[in-house]
Amino acid sequence: MTSTPMPAPAAATPTAAAREAPADEGLRAGPLVTPPPAAATGGSMIGIEKVSKWYGEFKVLTDCTTSVARGEVVVVCGPSGSGKSTLIKCVNALEPFQEGQITVDGTRVKDRGTNLPKLRARVGMVFQHFELFPHLSITDNLTIAQRKVLGRSGEDAKKRGLDLLERVGLSAHAKKFPGQLSGGQQQRVAIARALAMNPVVMLFDEPTSALDPEMVGEVLDVMVELARDGMTMMVVTHEMGFARKVADRVIFMDRGEIVEDAAKEDFFGQPRSERAQQFLSKILAH
Repeated sequence: MTSTPMPAPAAATPTAAAREAPADEGLRAGPLVTPPPAAATGGSMIGIEKVSKWYGEFKVLTDCTTSVARGEVVVVCGPSGSGKSTLIKCVNALEPFQEGQITVDGTRVKDRGTNLPKLRARVGMVFQHFELFPHLSITDNLTIAQRKVLGRSGEDAKKRGLDLLERVGLSAHAKKFPGQLSGGQQQRVAIARALAMNPVVMLFDEPTSALDPEMVGEVLDVMVELARDGMTMMVVTHEMGFARKVADRVIFMDRGEIVEDAAKEDFFGQPRSERAQQFLSKILAH
């Protein structure tokens, strides 16, 4: 008795590909800020009063004074070396300052009695170079600070982290490591990690400057959603399109000084200082 030969198996590639999760699911519906911010806005969230800072004998900040109201989005811009990144790092004492005072949600940063780790837990910070732990999975990156700083259980921390990862469209990458993600994806994970701590304010230090141009949009989309959800934000960036779309105010810095602090419409429509006019003419020409 002869047996009928079996047909050759179909190539496995299409089946395997069908089971693979998409590389990027896109932003999901729903608020990024949890719990949603109170409907009322206004009142100072960040107060910066006559802040000056030196590196040795070199003065990098000179009498900087401004404020950020609750629910407000403030963009800080200026040429390289103007002190904008230094200023934003002073807000949560990542950089010490020698003169002046900074207040965050009623807490004076420079007071001796201020618990800086507790303060930093309430201030989300997103850096230029992501600062993810390369040896930890994406899930562990999202949960470690929640467990160690906030004391959340592993289960609660994981739920919070994965909910936010899904919200920024990256739930398929939960078990991967940072090196397996693109720059834009890593930065979105960094934003989700900061949000997992339920911050009262978010600071962004040139969050797109290390990204390839095609990855910038996916990060800015998340930041736009954050702003729409009512998160208080202070953003150091050269992305003037983002500033025009989202910012309530623009601060322009040069040589360690706040040269202009104006409503978005005034800054882009008729900047007062010649230095800001020169800056805008160059950056908006490209």
